[in-house]
Amino acid sequence: MKRLSLLIFLLALPAFIFAGGQKEAAKTTGPQTVTITVWAKANNVEHWRADAAVPAAKALNEELKKEGKNITVVVKPIYDNTPWGQYKNKFTMAADAGEGPDIICSGHEDVPVWAQAGYIMPLADSVSQVQGMYPQFKDVIDSLWNATKWHGKVWAVPQDTEARPMFFSKTNLKKMGWTDAQIKALPEKINSGQFTLADLIKTAQEAIKKGVVKPGFGFWHRPKRGGDFIQFYVSYGGKVYDPDKDKLILDKNALLKWYQFQRKVVTSGITPKNYIGTEWKIWHDTVSHNKALFWNGGIWQWADWKTNYLNGDESILFKNVGYALIPSGIRGKEGNTLSHPLVYMVTTEKASGNKYRDLVIRLLALMTTKEINTKHALESTHLGILKSQMQYKPYLDAKFLSSVTYMLKHNWYQPNDSYYGQWFDTVWKGMSDAENGTKTPQAAVDLVVKEMKIELGDNVIIK
Repeated sequence: MKRLSLLIFLLALPAFIFAGGQKEAAKTTGPQTVTITVWAKANNVEHWRADAAVPAAKALNEELKKEGKNITVVVKPIYDNTPWGQYKNKFTMAADAGEGPDIICSGHEDVPVWAQAGYIMPLADSVSQVQGMYPQFKDVIDSLWNATKWHGKVWAVPQDTEARPMFFSKTNLKKMGWTDAQIKALPEKINSGQFTLADLIKTAQEAIKKGVVKPGFGFWHRPKRGGDFIQFYVSYGGKVYDPDKDKLILDKNALLKWYQFQRKVVTSGITPKNYIGTEWKIWHDTVSHNKALFWNGGIWQWADWKTNYLNGDESILFKNVGYALIPSGIRGKEGNTLSHPLVYMVTTEKASGNKYRDLVIRLLALMTTKEINTKHALESTHLGILKSQMQYKPYLDAKFLSSVTYMLKHNWYQPNDSYYGQWFDTVWKGMSDAENGTKTPQAAVDLVVKEMKIELGDNVIIK
């Protein structure tokens, strides 16, 4: 009897397996819903970094329907206004747990770190290959792809880019006796190296002496840690990276001159003592309300000042504020600006826990259109990333954006080098010590060189 029962079970087993197989096949060939999650570091005027996925998903679903594919894409856009460090830590923890988003928007400098960790996947083996994938990718400004490359492969798609100007108060310069013609000519004088960082210090001191601005309000640089500071190192001829040798560079002479500048802005009285660490809200309130003479920041802050500090009245900014490149520290040398593109990276299946990477990339292409990107550009005052935007009327009609686009001809990028974080941390600490007076500029340089040799060794060229 037991043998008969066993025989019946064995005979029935193939049919059971086959039926199960049919059921599984039905699952995969029937209607499917694919959820794609997008994370972005953004505030209320930068929400399109994540929300771009919504109209893109609608377009993608229409395409899939026309192709006869029974797939519906549902997107979950999430924008997060926590500090950058917290945002990136949140992502790495989620990716380690296999619960990361499908698309992560962050700075291009995260590419080498997250690629090595296995969190993100390469999109193509070359720029020409990624341009051939979708027409939207071919529309991206060619030079921006340089910020997405690491070890020859393309790992990301640009989301936005910007410039980081030296802002100045036109009305305060006028109070000092500057004519309208002199004020109008200042950006070109900075561009050509006729107005240098030494001239900035001298002019700011004069403004304080004449009572136009209060002591300590002649120059307000970025108040907290950030790549903006490296612009001043570049202003003194410093180089960060050698692409031919694929190594970082530390120029001791440029570093010393930069540290001396950071110390002098304090000792000359144009920047407050112990200024580093000032709260952003205080900084924004001060510069947007015309209390400083010079300050350097990012073009995206224009929208922040207008929306959150000036009740949406952009005319106040145009009346009071001018902008130019970061002045050179060397007379006759043109100004510069750091451009820091944010990029979309596609996570690996292991990091996200999801399949359908092809659909994710396809969605990303549909997020990269002149209509969607221009909405982001106009609301957040970031520069467009697409060639077609340069002839797109809504973009051209944006007075501020169209007036700063020329700065991209003078821009540079931080390198996609896995050791750059250590390089930056070391020079930032030295600069903070020099500005605060806890070390002399020369002592700070000496310590930076010593630490670079120990920590980075052959991965940095010290000149």
